[in-house]
Amino acid sequence: MDYLHSLGGRLFKLVFGAYLVLAILVTIVQLVIEYSNIQSLISSDLISLGKSFSGGVTEAMWELDRPLLNTMSQGISQSSNVTGVRISSADGVTFAVAGTVPDMTSSESNAFFAPFLFNSTPLTKYSSTGKREIGQLTIFSDRSVALKRIMHSFTVILINSIVKTLGLWIIFYLVVNRDLSHHLSKLTEMVSRIKFASESNESISLEYPYQDELGELAESMVSMQERLIEARKELEGVNSSLENTVAERTQSLLEALNFSETILLSSPLPMAVYKSNGECALTNNAYATLFDISKSALLEKNFYSSEMPGFRDHCLAALAHHKAQKIEMNFVTSRGRSLCLECRILPTHTNGEDHLLVQLIDLTERKRIEEDLRHHAFHDPLTQLPNRRLLLDRLNQAIHSSKRQRSHLAVLFLDLNKFKWLNDTYGHDVGDQMLIEVARRLTQSIRTTDTVSRLGGDEFVVLLEGLGPDMEQAKKFTVSVSDKIRMSLSADFILGSIHHQSSVSIGMKIFLDDGGDPDQILKEADEAMYDAKKAETR
Repeated sequence: MDYLHSLGGRLFKLVFGAYLVLAILVTIVQLVIEYSNIQSLISSDLISLGKSFSGGVTEAMWELDRPLLNTMSQGISQSSNVTGVRISSADGVTFAVAGTVPDMTSSESNAFFAPFLFNSTPLTKYSSTGKREIGQLTIFSDRSVALKRIMHSFTVILINSIVKTLGLWIIFYLVVNRDLSHHLSKLTEMVSRIKFASESNESISLEYPYQDELGELAESMVSMQERLIEARKELEGVNSSLENTVAERTQSLLEALNFSETILLSSPLPMAVYKSNGECALTNNAYATLFDISKSALLEKNFYSSEMPGFRDHCLAALAHHKAQKIEMNFVTSRGRSLCLECRILPTHTNGEDHLLVQLIDLTERKRIEEDLRHHAFHDPLTQLPNRRLLLDRLNQAIHSSKRQRSHLAVLFLDLNKFKWLNDTYGHDVGDQMLIEVARRLTQSIRTTDTVSRLGGDEFVVLLEGLGPDMEQAKKFTVSVSDKIRMSLSADFILGSIHHQSSVSIGMKIFLDDGGDPDQILKEADEAMYDAKKAETR
């Protein structure tokens, strides 16, 4: 019998024909999904880059600083997913270009098979008169970026498929041709020799349509008519097989327990196992390192006397309700390190006793990054004063508080005189030093309950709260603070080797209940400042 017409040959053709088709379809689907994911990641990167650099580009556009715009566009184009950058004005005039910028008239689609991806971020300038769009920052990513990344995935998938296919072919060939066919032939030979315990009146008829090993077996079984294998031997075989199965299952269970313990001890995730009486039964090096103590000292500890806030109560709750617990807690180690931890407490039953598996995740760095991001979102990066967003929020809260307490508020809108001359004469570095010093002097001139904010450029706003119900008293206090600010800012500024004398124009807005619109209040204070500036120049 040739191989192609044997049972092994037919199984080989059937299985691997279907496997080859399935492998091709799965590979195509994987590549399509991977390409889509890569496009999504690149689009997200372009959006993040646009948001990250929009502030700096807006300031450079506002100042019409072309060298800085070219430098920033070159810097953005160095990002791994970026192939081109264009900075243009609101009316479409290009100010800076870096990398390869495609012709937007030919294709502006971010479709699945588009030749390039792009993201246009509007450059918006907030001034005293409101929001103004001054241009766009457009970042491009050519399709070649996604294709380069997908080629790596294609290579990995192809190698993986080839290795799996070759391995499966070899295993299938060995199993079918060396084991299955061999054992079937032996079984045919053995069955042909079996004697029935008594002669049968009916002959055994087994129909099998193929002329292969099983076909030969069917023909051999038709001839078995003399005797059956003794029932005792069959029972002994079953008992022997059962004993072997029990021994194998017991060994597998022991190996699984040892394997689980090995995983826990070698895991980089801090983990420990506590008994129901609070005793620490097992811990890994990561758990001990996190708390700056040795494993031996940690094994002597009991969760009933733990110094971690809330840890004992959640352990008892997990034991009582047999339900996983999760808490966040702040903890200071023996060496003074402050940690923010997420603690997961998982109840389990092992060796007839309740245990607790404790897993710790160090959130300290993530919390610090979140706090930094929150600070940057609501503060001016140069002076660290509250920005317009935080000022409007505090002004809105102050308005509601003023209505409840019937207490006046005051908004001082400040504009530095001769600041543009200082910037143009000595450069932006000196101007930045000036703004930092102004922020320091303003902060020292007000109460800790008041707010100093930088709106942008040389414009500052001071919010005075809790001025009382009497309008005259509120006005008197506001004027005194305004005079104090004038005096503070009229003193000489020593900026390195430069001595600069400045002054400030201040517009005041004092109110008790003015409709509750923070933007309108700022606008009126701004107008009052311009009136004051005009009066000073007469």
